[in-house]
Amino acid sequence: MAALRNFSADRRGGISIATAFALAMLIGSAALAVDIGSFSLDRRKLQGIADAAALAAAGRPGAERAAAERIIAANCNCNIVIASLTPGTYRPDPAVQAERRFTAGGSAPNAVRIVLTRDRPMVFGRFLTGRDETVIGASATAARRGYAAFSLGSRVAALHGGVPNALLSALTGSQVKLSVMDYNALANADIDLLAFSDALRTELGANVLTFGQTLDTQATLPQILSALAAASDGQAATALSTLATNAVPTSLFPSRAIDLGPRSSSIRVDEANPVKVNAMSLLRSMLLLANANRQVDLSVASNLPGGSGVDIALLIGEPPADSPLIAITDTQQVVVRTAQVRLKLVTKVALPLASVEIPVYAELGSASARITDIDCFAGNSDAVTLGITTSPAKLAIGKVADSDFQDMQRPLDPEPVKLVKLPLASVEGKAELVLSDLNEKPARFTRDEIDDGMVKTVESSGLVAGAAKSLADRIDLKVNVLGLGLNALSGVVGEALGLAAPVLDGVLEGLTGVLGVHIGEADARVNALRCGRAKLV
Repeated sequence: MAALRNFSADRRGGISIATAFALAMLIGSAALAVDIGSFSLDRRKLQGIADAAALAAAGRPGAERAAAERIIAANCNCNIVIASLTPGTYRPDPAVQAERRFTAGGSAPNAVRIVLTRDRPMVFGRFLTGRDETVIGASATAARRGYAAFSLGSRVAALHGGVPNALLSALTGSQVKLSVMDYNALANADIDLLAFSDALRTELGANVLTFGQTLDTQATLPQILSALAAASDGQAATALSTLATNAVPTSLFPSRAIDLGPRSSSIRVDEANPVKVNAMSLLRSMLLLANANRQVDLSVASNLPGGSGVDIALLIGEPPADSPLIAITDTQQVVVRTAQVRLKLVTKVALPLASVEIPVYAELGSASARITDIDCFAGNSDAVTLGITTSPAKLAIGKVADSDFQDMQRPLDPEPVKLVKLPLASVEGKAELVLSDLNEKPARFTRDEIDDGMVKTVESSGLVAGAAKSLADRIDLKVNVLGLGLNALSGVVGEALGLAAPVLDGVLEGLTGVLGVHIGEADARVNALRCGRAKLV
């Protein structure tokens, strides 16, 4: 009994026992740490292989599994298993949460999601866990992402009636006399945006800049027109050089009209992948930018009775920020818009009984377009879909004060105008037509249509005839008469409107054609499509 009490009271050797237990725990923890560190390294390696396999699979539509297996075999002979390989559709819509942008399947799959697993033997951890191995996994999603260039107002009006030359003269501040050959050359020529940027860089003497930085640099209108001429050839180059020589040196920033997007960092022209834009569209974009917030006045001749021409006042609005006229992008966030325009057309029709003065106002808001889809398929079936909204428009016959006309922030609110003024009689009239179709309409461009430079037109509902004719049909007349028959005066106004309507419609068509805005319509073109390599998403 005494021996037992002595043993229990003996504290010698306790440290050794505690050390033995602690050492066992330390060795076990170290062993487990070695396995955990090894697992972490192997998981990182497996993730790298999954990323590479997803990229390879996304880049080989129709042969995704074979492409992934080749990558796996080339990187690791370690029993990696493809747990799942799912072709699907990836839409980079910022309004959708990132993890929900990939959906399995779809009629036009452009992405692949892959899951890899591997059995990893445990070295020391088996003594603590009782397991000989564990499973590690990794997943990756890759999509083929392309970019497209697109523009609005791409249709070019024909040269007739002297309207284009008169308008170009007013916009350049010089006397423009383009021949039919000159105009057709500009209408039919395409200019590479990167070649233009390179030529402008030379004009500015700024060869160290990227193309994006070049467009962000202030340049004069003659410098820009000279760069356009250098980037074109033949008759178009000659016409642009002539315009550059005579243009007023207004300063502007070309980037307000052109957004190079992913090509902004380029410093060399890529002749194999040009971004072609119609020469007349580019010229128009620069002229509109140079004349923003400025009233332009011009006159054109007509064959109306009395020899009266058409007096025109044009007001071009400041383009919205971050809304270029031409853009290169791979997202749905970039929106291109046409210019906001106000027009006033006044003409007189001299008839035997009276002379009738007809003022027509047109206010055209900005049409808009954005990319809703870029489809990069295998083969030659690539396509781009645009969502296009036509410009809201208000047309009127009436009276508007000059100060109200010049204030783009104030909507036009025309009052009845005196169409006929006689000593004993007068006729007042007013007509309004509002077009506002804000529904976005899709326009799909195939690869062949893009390569052919096809322009597609989206129309709004409401306008079934020419603008002036539609107003003439809607006009509300008020006749104040002494000594003349009511029917006689109404007949004079009706006859004058009937004569003037086709003339005014022709002038309106010529003006809006040069300006790239159309009443109740929007013209769009996809200027380039490049289906790039697959990227992790």
